[in-house]
Amino acid sequence: MRRWMFALATAVMASAIGVSVNVATELGTNVWAWVAVGVLTLAAAGVALWVQSGSAEAEGGAVTNSVSGTVTGSVVQARDISGPVNLGRPEDPRR
Repeated sequence: MRRWMFALATAVMASAIGVSVNVATELGTNVWAWVAVGVLTLAAAGVALWVQSGSAEAEGGAVTNSVSGTVTGSVVQARDISGPVNLGRPEDPRR
């Protein structure tokens, strides 16, 4: 749901900038139309930062893991694993 909200906010800002540039170009020397372009551009930058921070939270935000009950074997809790995970006894180093 949150990804859709970010995408929608970005699309709305892009459309608003496009419309404001079109209006400002049509009006030519109207200062307020060009001020609107600048304001919407800054607002789009704010939305981009908001989207970026929200996606970082979704990807690498705080994670809480818990194990409850009786555990009779090994437990691995991880977000990203790069490399092998061995849950058995270590191999005999003399082999």
